[in-house]
This record gives sequence, C-alpha cells and structure tokens, in this order.
Amino acid sequence: MAKASPSRSGDRLAGVIAESAEERAVAQMLLAETPLKVFLNEALVPYEQDEVTRLIIDDHDAAAFERISHLTVGDFRNWLLSDETTTEILTQVCSGITPEMAAAVSKIMRNQDLILVAQKCRVVTAFRNTIGLPKRLSTRLQPNHPTDDVNGIAASIFDGLLYGSGDAVIGINPATDNVTQATRLMSLMDEVISLYEIPTQSCVLTHVTNTLECIENGAPVDLVFQSIGGTEKTNSSFGFNLAILAEAQQAALALKRGTVGQNVMYFETGQGSALSANAHHGLDQQTCEARAYAVARKFNPLLVNTVVGFIGPEYLFDGKEIIRAGLEDHFCGKLLGLPMGCDVCYTNHAEADQNDMDNLLTLLGTAGCSFVMGIPGSDDIMLNYQTTSFHDALYARRVLGLGAAPEFETWLEKMQIMSNAAGVRLNAQLPPAFAARVTVLPDRETAGKHIVKPVESPNHEAYGQDWRGVIDNPWRRLRQFTAARIGIGRAGISTPTQASLDFQLAHAQARDAVHTAMDWDSLKQALLQLAEDYPLLNSAPPLTLHSQAPDRRTYLQRPDRGRQLNEASRQLLTQCRSQQPFDLVLVVADGLSATAIKQNALPFIRELVSALSHEQASVSLAPIALVEQGRVAIGDDVGECLKAHAVLVLIGERPGLSSPDSLGLYLSWAPKRGLTDDKRNCISNVRIAGLSYSGAARKCLYLLSEARRLQCSGVAIKDRSTDKIIDSHAVQTSFLLDNKTDLQVVSTEKED
Repeated sequence: MAKASPSRSGDRLAGVIAESAEERAVAQMLLAETPLKVFLNEALVPYEQDEVTRLIIDDHDAAAFERISHLTVGDFRNWLLSDETTTEILTQVCSGITPEMAAAVSKIMRNQDLILVAQKCRVVTAFRNTIGLPKRLSTRLQPNHPTDDVNGIAASIFDGLLYGSGDAVIGINPATDNVTQATRLMSLMDEVISLYEIPTQSCVLTHVTNTLECIENGAPVDLVFQSIGGTEKTNSSFGFNLAILAEAQQAALALKRGTVGQNVMYFETGQGSALSANAHHGLDQQTCEARAYAVARKFNPLLVNTVVGFIGPEYLFDGKEIIRAGLEDHFCGKLLGLPMGCDVCYTNHAEADQNDMDNLLTLLGTAGCSFVMGIPGSDDIMLNYQTTSFHDALYARRVLGLGAAPEFETWLEKMQIMSNAAGVRLNAQLPPAFAARVTVLPDRETAGKHIVKPVESPNHEAYGQDWRGVIDNPWRRLRQFTAARIGIGRAGISTPTQASLDFQLAHAQARDAVHTAMDWDSLKQALLQLAEDYPLLNSAPPLTLHSQAPDRRTYLQRPDRGRQLNEASRQLLTQCRSQQPFDLVLVVADGLSATAIKQNALPFIRELVSALSHEQASVSLAPIALVEQGRVAIGDDVGECLKAHAVLVLIGERPGLSSPDSLGLYLSWAPKRGLTDDKRNCISNVRIAGLSYSGAARKCLYLLSEARRLQCSGVAIKDRSTDKIIDSHAVQTSFLLDNKTDLQVVSTEKED
C-alpha cells in the first residue's frame, strides 16, 4: 500500500516510500492484483488495538459489498470507470467499500480517473439549506480575526455575503479557544443569520468538548466541529474518542435547529495528521487519511473538509503533491459517501503558490466538490495560511457553470446581492438591506497596510459600476476593524491588478521570513540585562542549544529532527540539572519565524517574569533555553532533561501575509519526550497587533495554576482565564446588527 503511493514528502519522512520509480510501479501492479476481500481479512491496523479499525469492520455492509466482492483492486478501478456504473449504483455500494479499498484503488488511478469517478458520486446533505446537489458549489465563509474582535469578524462576514459566499457554513476558527469565547461568537453569527433570515448555518471550530459545554449552557449551536484522524491514537492526540462524538451528535440533534435537514456534524481532516502525532502505525499518510473518513461516515455529517495543504511541506512538499492529495482525498471521501469539501490551501514555507491553487480549485470544481473555503483576499490573518478567496469561488462557479445552494441562491436574489440564478453576477450597488447599516459608521481612516486607495471616479476601469468603487466607499470605514483583505474590489469577478500585486508581494515577503536567521547573541545579551531587574532570572545565564536539524532545509522537511535535541545539548542540560526540580523552564525556539522571536520574545518574558515575581508563592525558574531549529515538542525534551515540573515554549509561528511576526506559546506539565498535542495548551498570535503581552502572560499564569492544581495540561484544562473579562462586557453587537454610530471595538484583551 505505502510503496504504491504517488511520491510525497510525508511518506518519505515516515520511511515507507518506494525507493525508486520502478519499485513504485511494481508495487502498483501488485496492489492491482490484490482482491478487495483481503482488506476485510487483513487489517492494516490491528482490530484489537484500534477503535477505528473496529468501526470499519463492525459497520461494514456485507450486502452492499456483494456486488463488488469478486473484484481485485485493478478490476475495481475498471468497474468504477465503466459507463454502466452509474451514480445510483455507486450510492448503493458505498457502504460496502472500506477506506482501505478506496485508498488502494486511488493509488493506481490517474488524476483524470479520480475526477471522473468523483463526479459520478453524489452526496446530498442538509441543515438550513441543501448541499451537494448537481451543478452546485458551496462555500464556507471563513471570517477569522486574530483577536476574535466581533466587528472585525462581522466586516469579513459582510464582505463574503456580498460575494455570494457562506452557503456551506459561516465558520470561525476562534483565536481564543474556550467555552465563553465560543458562545460569544456563536451568538454573533446566530444574530446575523436570524436578522437577515439567511438560509445557512454557523459553526465555531472549537474542540468537541467545548461545544458540548456550550450546548449545556444553552448556546445557539448549529454544527458540532472536530478535527479527526484515521487511527484511535491520532484521535486520542486530538483529545476525543468515538463515544464523545456520539454524545455530541445526540446533543446537537436534540436542539432541532435545522429547517430542511438535521445533518449536524462538521469534520476536518488532512494528510499528515497521523504521522505528526506518531500514530500512523507504519501506514502511508493517504491511507490514514482515508480511514478518517470512516469516522466521519459514522456520524452523517453535513460537511467534511480536507485541509489539504495546511500542515506544511514536511507532509506535502509542493504544489504538485498538494494537487494530487486534494484529488485523492476528495475521491476517497465521495466514494465512501461523504459530502466532501476541500480547503485548497498552502503555507508560506511550502513550494506552492496561487497558480497551484487555481489548478486544484478548477479540477475539484470539475470533480463535483461539495464546497471550498471563502476568505477575504485568500489571506487568513489568524491561521497564517493562504486558501481560496470569495473571488475564487465566483471564478469556479462562472467557468464551470455552477451555482450556490438553491435556498441560498434564492436569498441572494431576494437581498439584491446577485441578479441571476447562476450566482455569478453581482449587483452594481450596495444592497439596500446592508447600505443603511454601513453608511452610518464613523468615517475614520486606518493605518492598515492593505488599504485600497480611494477611487477617484465611479467609472474607474478596475471597478466599473461596482458598489466597491463608488466615491463614498464604505469599505474605507470598515477596514478600521480588521486587517483582512476586505473590500479590495473586482475586475469582473477577479481581483483588480493592484490587489493581486499586493498579495504577491506579501507572499514573497512571508516566504523570505521563513529563511531569516535568528540573532541569538543579541537575544542572549538582552535576557542578561533583563535578569538585572528580575532576580527570578538570575539562576544562570541562558543556555544555547540546538536540535538535531543541522540546517534550515532539514528543519523544514524533517520535523522529527526539529523535535529532538542533539546530544551535545542534552549533555549540557544534564549538567544544569538541580537537586530540586525546577517549577518552570522557558524555551525559546526560532520555529518558522525568527522575526517573531526578535520582536516579541523579550517583551513577553518581561511581562511573564514580572507577573511571576508578584506571585505570593516562590517560583523556581530554570535557565532559559534558546534552541536553534526547534519545533514545539523540543520543549518536552528540554523539560525532561532538566526534570522540570512544567515547560513553556515560545516559538515563531509560520509567517502569514499579514502577520510575519506571530509568537506562539505552548505549555506542557510533566514534560517528557513523546508527549502528544492533546497534552499541551496553546496560546497563539502573541504580537503587537494580536494578543497583548500582558494578556498572554495572564493566560499563562492561569494555565500554570490549573496545571499545578490538576497535575496535567492539554485538553483536560479548560481556559477560563478571560471569562470575567468577557462577561464584564455586555456582548456588543456589530454594525451588521446595530445602527449605532459610535462603535466600540470589543475583544477579550481590549483593556491592554
């Protein structure tokens, strides 16, 4: 199975890839001769050890399988491509196909095969609208904001709706992942959907256990979200199991919030997640990915989304690998009966760009993909990656003759946003229902770097009669709330020239930032000076350490080496070990952005140490560890060597187009090598334009206190550090809900 896979960096990292092109071709020939029945008799992950395997075997539909039970993998490919194998037949058989069968046949198929068969598969789901009908392409409106500011989020929602985006879901990735914040965002979206009677659904992409608590507290939950993997161990690293998903599904169904259907689950997946968690059991990453679809199929989801290029080049190296993986994932999901969408995306340290994404988007649209992402200007300012924009969805709909979900399409015409059933022509004027609410906003300019210059004439060639091009441009006012690329205008349905060139420049700068070297000597000297003001730091000078990745290229392609210290560093730490365990060790790693460390590490450490110095109980700090070419997990290696109670890793997050300087914080209690992500707490986007240093320090102190009290870290700790701050504000409505002329920008850290 593994050696038959098309070449990709993740399988090379796992050591399961074919060693030559000839070996791969021979493996594909052998795989083609394998009977499908073998996959029912020989589990790739042992039945006794893995609940996903048990789910696959125990829920297998033998009657549906009977029709294809005599086939080999090669015969199965021919059968799928046959004109006699219709959409109706594929629907009847899908419950008899296991993920391993789907993965196996995909490995011997060309891209055109994957497209042709996926196009024949039809999966229709519904909640407040109907998704997956023929000649339709839906979008998830993704209005993320680095501080969860409600007005910034609302501005992006506004932009997306006016491009016809959001029929799959309005889905927010919260910057602060706790119950109070999730409830606040759910309430915002629920009010917007109710006020404008939008036939769509909302979702806050928080952990499933948070959503359960939201439901218990009476929050307006439409969809339950969870990232899922293809093995029990992967899902454990995400902090859930199948029983928790079943509980959440039943809780959501009991709310009965759907109007045309009751598919209440939303899952996201991605090749590489099992390997990243060291939970792949020696399988190739695409087979692990297909097994995740068995988990999704169990719970009848409204949406399943493969976030294909999100993790990075260590799993999918370049545009070619991302395109192939996206087509494989979509094919396997559709073949197994899932409503598959695809986040057509990449990160700035991958060898990919928008042209690769244009190719994949076009291929997936042809293949009948259920939905794609829609985000202002392709730039997610919170997650720091590039995906498809509102413009891109319009392009795909026009070129391929696709429309939005029918209920949503009717709403677009009713609201005078779009003027035709095809859903690809925008009205020239700002729709009346929105105009009144926007024009009363205070006319304040903002210093954001992505502001589009005021248009001198409403007949400007790049805008035509578009409402974004009128002299009194409302977007000039809305940009004060967000750095997202809202209101950038359009040339036809595409981005205007200046906006396109601005994006290319920002992408080039972000890629350069990945390879910028860190000045460790300057940071070390600054920390020594800081120690003069804070005796807590005086235990010893900072330690200079190095991971097992000798250079940047190795670091980017071998994350396993970036997670472990080299031998010299371990020996140095052993010499620094004290008789009494340290309470906390701070680890500073360059990660993917030396700029983030240079700008943010010292001021954050100052805030944290200042706060710790005011604590009543004494705290013992280990010498600060400065790690070159380090990944997040290297903190556990440092903590174990020093026998520290807790470790806090400060690391440069991957550079985004709007935020090349974002600092991430990761806390582990009882650190040791091999800890999985569910055992860590994350605080992201610490920077001047994101989460403030004092706010991040408060969160760290809260999490440290809870970790000490509970003797653990990770998903077992619910971050309630901001509850009082949020609750002290009445949840303020955004301009989409209220015509107030004096708006306040509300965020969990606003007081800082």
